[in-house]
This record gives sequence, structure tokens and C-alpha cells, in this order.
Amino acid sequence: MRSSVVGSIVVIFLLCGSAFSQSNGVTLIGHLDQPHGISPQGTKYSSCWGWVAPDGKEYALIAVYTGTSIIDLNGDSLREVAFIPGPTSSYIWREMKTYKHYAYIVSEGGSGVQIVDLSGLPDTAILVKEFIFTDTLTGRDIARSHTVTLADGYLYLNGSANWSPSGVVIFSLRNDPTNPAYVGEYGPTYIHDSYVRNDTLYAAAIFSSGGLYIANVRDKANPVELGRISYAGSGTHNAWASVDGKYAFTTDEIGSTAHNIKVWALDSLPNSFQVAEYSADPTAITHNVHGRGNYLYVAHYKAGMRVVDVLDPPIPAEVGFYDTYEPFPDPVFGGYAGCWGVYPYFPSGKWIGSDMQTGLYVCTFSGLVPRRRPQLLEPPDSAVNTLSKFRWSSAADQAEDPHYYDLHIVGNGVDTVFTTRDTSIVPPQFIPIDAGGEFSWFVIVRDEFTEVSSIDTFHFTVAPNAVGEENRMPNEYSLYQNYPNPFNSTTVISFQLPVESWVTMKVYNVIGNEVQTLLNNKRLQPGTHHVTFDASMVSSGIYFYRLTSPKFTSTKKLVLIR
Repeated sequence: MRSSVVGSIVVIFLLCGSAFSQSNGVTLIGHLDQPHGISPQGTKYSSCWGWVAPDGKEYALIAVYTGTSIIDLNGDSLREVAFIPGPTSSYIWREMKTYKHYAYIVSEGGSGVQIVDLSGLPDTAILVKEFIFTDTLTGRDIARSHTVTLADGYLYLNGSANWSPSGVVIFSLRNDPTNPAYVGEYGPTYIHDSYVRNDTLYAAAIFSSGGLYIANVRDKANPVELGRISYAGSGTHNAWASVDGKYAFTTDEIGSTAHNIKVWALDSLPNSFQVAEYSADPTAITHNVHGRGNYLYVAHYKAGMRVVDVLDPPIPAEVGFYDTYEPFPDPVFGGYAGCWGVYPYFPSGKWIGSDMQTGLYVCTFSGLVPRRRPQLLEPPDSAVNTLSKFRWSSAADQAEDPHYYDLHIVGNGVDTVFTTRDTSIVPPQFIPIDAGGEFSWFVIVRDEFTEVSSIDTFHFTVAPNAVGEENRMPNEYSLYQNYPNPFNSTTVISFQLPVESWVTMKVYNVIGNEVQTLLNNKRLQPGTHHVTFDASMVSSGIYFYRLTSPKFTSTKKLVLIR
């Protein structure tokens, strides 16, 4: 049994060689127990999350009783490199997520959302502000939130007190990550936690057998309910979705139902049905579940950190675990103890867990293959007039570890981004590169939660006679044919604006139903712009894309093939 660690006593180690502790595919490589105070219930830690710097260095964020501790995972030993004090409350609850180089931290303590700049790590992390949103018409405010969700540049606050019915309140971070802008809300009932992928919100309603609400949030000012999974005795704590979106995974922390993971088929929304369930130990509560590729990573309270293979979701199979929990002499609130949270998204292949009594655990898992930083291949550095193709090395297998590449081309006032799942792009002929310019290019590999840059940044030069008039500042509106066309999965749509414009771009099927919104009334500067249409979840066929601005409307056809 581990002894109690209090005050300034620190237990810290990184294991190597034969000292590694392994449990069925999961290997413990580090542990840090460095508390900042103890709650009235005797707990020291709650949630955890991660952040990856553009250079690939990895950091853990772990909630402690009096704030948030930031841990450097890159050296020979784990070490706290920053601490952000935060409000305390009667309980230990504190949750955080990251976006770009910022962390967003919420608690029941009443200071709103703490926005923390992580760009100075490992030297420093700075509390930028404490954001409290107030509705001047009603007097409501969001000073307390139970959990926080981040997806695609939008902040979702869940279970916010004094914001009846404490559903999900949505803010945009896209224009200014330090000043969240209110855009809408979804509040069928109290929402304990949520998960968002693309335009779909999965909202866990923990109280009164609320179950799981599923909503379309493409228009975040007007979410549309797609269905609800309601089951007797539910206490739905959090939820995730399979890679293809055909299944949902829920955890139940309270209620009379089994406190396990339930698997739900979503093929026939608004109807759904349970197809499977998983628990490592029926006496241990499942708390949080997160997915990466075909695996679920589970914070299973007294059963520790668990990994479940869901390649075939109706047949979940445990493939690894590390049990962080041992009986502990401190008083424990209501029998809840052990692993609170997990974070499996580090490109290195590490994943972390936070134990309420014993702190941070750093592990590897045999099925979690490290993601490599891309190497730039073509055109070579210092190339001249070579723009036929941009090519780079693969970061990981797309089937095992889904991700995107963003190709950035910068120089002479140009800042253009192309997005693809492939490792090469043939740019359109009208790429906006002025004659005689010097440019640089690099690649960002990203997924839902991390962004890491390529190892190098290359440069190239375009001679005056290599670029024609079509690449200069446009003097009229134009919508170009997508490239490539026909296409498989992703294609680039480009257009030109002669003046600053508010632009909307949508994709429709042949009967006029909207398939996807690519730009939603976005203000853009004059010049040439590129938008990627990701059709990985769309059926083969003929579609139409339409560009609309106050002074221009144009529609073109595209063909998706598999």
C-alpha cells in the first residue's frame, strides 16, 4: 500500500529497463504525486488533459485542489514547470481543455473560465484572464461550469450554474481565443458533459435518467436535436462516438443502471438501441471514456486506466490496463476514488491518467503507435520555380490514427493553407504567388486535439517570368472549379474576392438538401482563398457548391467517387 503524501512531499519517478511496471499491454513509465492541498473529502486531484507544443514537446495538465499543475513530460524525470492557482470549492472538481496555445479551465469555484497562455512553456504559463460571461438582459452569468468541451475553435461550457437549465453554452474562439464570443446554446436539461465531432454534439444528461442527447450544431445559434438515448436508471456521465459515427459509448456514474460503458447503435436516429456493454469490474464505476482510433481509453475509478478495442463496437474487448488505485487511509468522498481522467492524444504514444489520491500516471500502450513529425520532401529547400507538387513524409497510418495535414505557404503577403489526408498536394494553377517572390512552406499534422509542425520549414523562389497575371490581386469575384475533380474524400475549392466581403459557402446534394457548411457568413479580405471540403463521411455522387456574398453568387458541380 502506498503511504499518504501530503504537504510538500513529492513522489516522482521515471521507470526504465527492467523497472517498467506492465499490465497486459500497458506499461507505466512515470508517476508524479505532488499535491497542492487536500479537499475536505481527502482527495487531491481530479481531471487531466494534455498540450503539445508546435515543436512536439508534450505537457500534462492535472487538476489539483487549489489550481492546475502543468507537468513537463519530455525529460528524464517528470517535473512541475508551472502552477495556475484556482478557486476551491466544497469538492475537488476541476476540468480543462486546450486550443492552440491556450488552456481553458473551469470549476465549481466561481471564477468563470481561466484562460491560460501555454506558449512560454517550459519556462512559464500565464493566466491571461478569468472569463465570466454575463447576459445583460437577464442578469444570468456563467461563473461556474462543471465541465468544458473544445472542438474546431468553439468552446462548450457544460452544467453552468445560474444558467438554467444548465445545458451547453457555446462560444467561438476563432477570431480571438482570449475573448470567447457567445454564439448559441443547447439546453434540453442539465448537461453534465459533452463531446463534439464535426457538426454533432453528444450531450450527457446525468440527472433524472436523462440519458444521451444528440444534436446537430452546424448552426450553433440554432442546434437541432437528432435523437435521444433514454434508458431506465441512467446517470449518463460522459460519451464518445466511434470513428465512423455509427456508435456511441456512454458511461454511467450514478443511477440504478449498471455503472459501466454501454454501446449504442446510431444507424436509425432518432431511434437507437444498445448493442453491448463493458466493465472491467462491476464493483468499480466507469467515469470517463475517450476514443482514439479503434480504442477506448477509460478512467475506471477503482479499476484504474483501461484500454478497450472497439474495432467492432458490438464486441468490445479489453486489451490493456494499469490499475492506479490501492486502498488509501485518507477519507474518500462517497466511495469515489482512483482514476478520474485520461488523455490518450500525445503524438509520442504516451497516455496519461489522473488518480484522485495518488496523482499523475504516464503510460504507453502497445496499440498506441507514436505519430512522427513530418519531414518535407518536395520541392527541396531553396528550390526555384518548382511548384508542381508539395510532398512530405507520413506521420502515421490513417486507419489506425486518423489525422489531417495542413500545408502552409507563406510570403509576400500570402498566407495560404491547403488541407488533406494525403501526403502530397498538387496546388491549383491560380495559387496566389506574386512574380519574383520568396516563399516558405511547412506542414502541420493535426487531429481533434493536437497540432504539431513538420521538422523543417523549406523555402522556394518564384522568378518574375514564372507567374502570370492571374496570380495578382483580383479585380472581380470568381469561383473556381474544385481541385481535384472528381475526388476521393477531400478536395480544394478556391475563389477570389476583389474587396473585403462576408462570405458563405455551402455544399448541396442533387435534390437541394444542404450537406455541409464550409463558410458561414465569414468576413474575408480581398484576394484568393482556399477551402477544403472533407467528404469522408459523405456518400459518392454529384454535389453542388455555392458561394454567396452580398454582391456575388455562383454555383459549381463536383463529383465524389470512392
